[in-house]
Amino acid sequence: MIEAAQSEAEVRELHAPSQCWYRGAADPNEIVRRDALAGSFVMICPDSRERDGQQVRELVEVAFGSRPTKLKIRNVAVRPNAPIGGYEEWQTAAGVTTTRISSAVMMPAADTPNGLRSMHLHETWLPVARP
Repeated sequence: MIEAAQSEAEVRELHAPSQCWYRGAADPNEIVRRDALAGSFVMICPDSRERDGQQVRELVEVAFGSRPTKLKIRNVAVRPNAPIGGYEEWQTAAGVTTTRISSAVMMPAADTPNGLRSMHLHETWLPVARP
């Protein structure tokens, strides 16, 4: 069974280095946790495009130093007795804040730092930045 604290730790630890990465202040060898995404990982982006794990990794890698970004993860929630969770992601760049809500499906994986691997991620734009 996946514990709520385990899922929240995974979400926060995957996103924490992103601010430094986008600013170009991170070690390029350490940012992408190659173990975080399952081989069959699928991401549905807020614009409805579908990307596989390799495409997501490539997008993150080429974004190194691309913009000063402030990133916050809020309202992490995990469904009891299910590998499904969600969270809000708030990004601010050039004075503009965008928000999205994400639903994630994870599976147990003993060989990862938090014992989880992402299978599916679906992001949807939130219409208004919420406090």
